[in-house]
Amino acid sequence: MKKNLFLICLLLGLTGIIILSWGWCSINDTSPTAKQQEDPFYFGIPEKPVYSKSVVDSPKSSYVFDPVLQFDLVKHDFIVRNTSDKMLELKKVESCCGSLIESYTRQIPAGKEGVINTVLLTNRRGGEEIHGTIRATTSDPENPEWTIDISCYVDKFADISDYTIMLNGSWRTAIEGSSVIIPTDNYPFQITSLKAKRGIYIMYGYREITQDDKKGYLIWAKNIRKEAGVIRDTIYIQTDNPARPQFMIRVQGKLTDG
Repeated sequence: MKKNLFLICLLLGLTGIIILSWGWCSINDTSPTAKQQEDPFYFGIPEKPVYSKSVVDSPKSSYVFDPVLQFDLVKHDFIVRNTSDKMLELKKVESCCGSLIESYTRQIPAGKEGVINTVLLTNRRGGEEIHGTIRATTSDPENPEWTIDISCYVDKFADISDYTIMLNGSWRTAIEGSSVIIPTDNYPFQITSLKAKRGIYIMYGYREITQDDKKGYLIWAKNIRKEAGVIRDTIYIQTDNPARPQFMIRVQGKLTDG
């Protein structure tokens, strides 16, 4: 009887050791598969947004941004002052023409401040001036709409033929797309590397080219997905120019069985 009890205790002890060892190995797994599950996406080199803010204290106002560089992430906070003696409600805030509303204060008490958080989209606007109006529908019966006219010049970093490489068609056939990139005279650069945000369904690369006597690059992407579905990815292009160490080209596609 004592012998049987000893064997049972021994087996239970060994089982516990095996379970603990397996759990420890799982926690400390540093295999490529484990890292891929932890970090499935690449988001590029961290870049600090171009930030500014200004005060809005009247129903009609305007703001002129300092010039920025193409692909800059431009964030601006419009500080809205309620100078009345009543609650000011921002019912709806909209923007257009290269700007987005991230968030806004819904209710601003009398004598207090709220904020409208905005983002300017500069990727496709190199060499252009962004012009637009931010419109806020309010609870103020005398001024039911507040407007902010904005403008911002975007300096061009590169001439880009396609900001999105499209890969549409049957997955059973070869599908490839490309974009031509020519550096501007003010911002010469060499490409140092390419990295994809996911890189699951595409192969990609680049080669040097000459177009209209100017040196540039052809960025290409190929489909490698073997089933119908959607492709959404981003290729981060990294350069040796400190003014713009990174910019991006998107890759999108719809694959069919046909």
